[in-house]
Amino acid sequence: MKTNKSFIELTQDIPHKPILEKALSCLDSLPLVAIDCGCGAGNESAFLLNRGFLVHAFDPSIEAATVCSAKFRQDEKFILSTATFEKFNFPKASLIIALLSLIFCDPESLEEVLDKIIHALPKGGVFLVDLLGKEDAWLGSHPEKFIGFDKQQIQSMFSKNFDFLFFNEIKGERRLANGTSKFWHVYTLILKKI
Repeated sequence: MKTNKSFIELTQDIPHKPILEKALSCLDSLPLVAIDCGCGAGNESAFLLNRGFLVHAFDPSIEAATVCSAKFRQDEKFILSTATFEKFNFPKASLIIALLSLIFCDPESLEEVLDKIIHALPKGGVFLVDLLGKEDAWLGSHPEKFIGFDKQQIQSMFSKNFDFLFFNEIKGERRLANGTSKFWHVYTLILKKI
């Protein structure tokens, strides 16, 4: 059933995505510094803060900023920005997560943003990211806003700078947070900087 609540309202009390734990298990002994790209309601940030990380988070949504500012107001290890991918100044970090967020980056800026992410990670740093596949419904309805990839494109995009530790593809009807159904075609990657 569809609801009129916003994405932030609908997701602010859910736990972190389990794939984050898998990404953490791939992290060598590097400083506990992470960047949560498009942090939304801060669910992944909360998990990382509980694990002792300093978290740089950004989300251009004012609602996300309001929720996260309240949720983490007592935590000095949470640094929040309302920048977009294109404007965010990526600090050095051992872990960068972009779960269902990098897909909203301006397509014309994607290459530049990926360069910033690559330079922010040290050797052994981990990048956890979702990318849309070519069959995702959003590409059909908003071709100017989204880019879809196939496996070969993704491999050529990242193989120069990263080892692939996890490469998963999801294709099928799934519900959005508001209850509406959508055809998803998503790749989830855990990459380690070489």
